[in-house]
Amino acid sequence: MKLRHVAVLSISAAFLATCVWIMGGDAWAARREGRSEFAWTAAFGRLEDLKRKYPKIETNETAKRLEELAKALGFDLAPVVRTAGAAPRPRPPAEERTAQTTSDYISAQICRSEASIDAPPEELTRFLEEKRGTLEGIESLVIAGPPPMWSFDISRPERDAPVPNGLGQLRLQRILLARALSAALGGRGDAAARSLEASWNLNESLRTRPETLSLLFAMAIARLQVGILREVSVDERLWRQRLTTLDPRRSLLDAHVLDARLNSSRNWWRDFFRNDGHSPWYKRARDLLASPMERVVMVEYSNLMRDELSRLRGSALSDPLPEPPTPARGSAAQIIASIWMPYIRNSFARVDRLVVDVELTSKILEAKQLRKENGMRWPAAIPGIETSRFPGASWRYEATPDGRMSIAFSRELASPYAQTGMKPLPLRFSSN
Repeated sequence: MKLRHVAVLSISAAFLATCVWIMGGDAWAARREGRSEFAWTAAFGRLEDLKRKYPKIETNETAKRLEELAKALGFDLAPVVRTAGAAPRPRPPAEERTAQTTSDYISAQICRSEASIDAPPEELTRFLEEKRGTLEGIESLVIAGPPPMWSFDISRPERDAPVPNGLGQLRLQRILLARALSAALGGRGDAAARSLEASWNLNESLRTRPETLSLLFAMAIARLQVGILREVSVDERLWRQRLTTLDPRRSLLDAHVLDARLNSSRNWWRDFFRNDGHSPWYKRARDLLASPMERVVMVEYSNLMRDELSRLRGSALSDPLPEPPTPARGSAAQIIASIWMPYIRNSFARVDRLVVDVELTSKILEAKQLRKENGMRWPAAIPGIETSRFPGASWRYEATPDGRMSIAFSRELASPYAQTGMKPLPLRFSSN
């Protein structure tokens, strides 16, 4: 009897301690979460106010029609759902071949520092001719109507929400921009400008979404547009005005803040630490016991992200710096943050580089505009052309007696694309 009594008391004590830990631990975690949310509000404002900036939208008719037209080109623009473990949607072989050929051609044109356009490869020329009717239909659609918009609802869990097919859009954009280059090479300036305008309007569907992946695709497309604007003849005043709107730092900050704040809610730690809801009872029991500590870990992670985003918000344009190695030891939150912070810092480095690339293109357009007003002679000097938003750097403009012009950046910048294989746009330009 005595042994049984001790066993009953031990089990009761363990049960009581477990209940105290779960209830007390939850209260402890809730206090930490409340303090963290208060600090987020002090740094970035109320989460509800940020959500109101990005209201729910439905897929419009322009987007639906564009998906159908893109199919005729062999391109898939249907939205994708980021389900964990889901295999990427297979792409038609024709799309793969055309995409690679077009990518290589576009890259070769925008990554040279002198004004010149090569003829597209024979395969690409044939594709552009065979699909001319469809491409003209796409351009007419996105120029005449409202920009294509795919559904967006910030209240839906990130992994369940369909997002625009950024890769499909990138591949279609390269086709439109190759079409612009081909038209410019053939002396058809109006056709080149039309393709560029269609490209710009289409990118609106990605540029306006507070999603880091959509914004990264939008920046990659903007980089192509900025490079090609240096090579073709356009309405300089119009495009210089458009380029003033091309600074996605604010949108990118909003996207990262939303990611961090929504992911640090009381539901996300379950997704992070658990695989599914079908575990054996003893694993679920273990998870229940561990949940207060796991919530505290996510609060610490959220605080680290808030501090980093606050720093990035106030930072000046800069080169991407080498990342410190992932700490072998440290808290769980520090290790998680060390995995994600390099990705976040690189996204801001891409924004910074895009700002500098836009600066050069805008100055080239300004010089071309003044040349037209100066009897087709490059101006000897352009007031203010040397200014740059990049700290400690400037632009050097020169017009030579042989009728050429050059603009160059005063320093070299590290590439933020080192891990992607992309080449940065040159920071100098010479007219032909």
